[in-house]
Amino acid sequence: MRRGLLVAIAGLVGGTLVALAAMRLLRSLTFGIEPNDPITFVSVLFLLGLVAISATYFPSRSAARIDPMKALRSE
Repeated sequence: MRRGLLVAIAGLVGGTLVALAAMRLLRSLTFGIEPNDPITFVSVLFLLGLVAISATYFPSRSAARIDPMKALRSE
């Protein structure tokens, strides 16, 4: 689960930096909100973080329930 979350955190940080750098382009595409609106940034980061946590938690939980010897014998 740690590896998946590290990749997700790197993607969230990288995406945030790219979005912050591209604010001038985003200004012409957003209507009703400012592109540097902190509430929008935080809510999107929170939502994507929840998706990343659920995408790593559920598969790792099911993998942790499998007996390692059974998994090795099946291959």
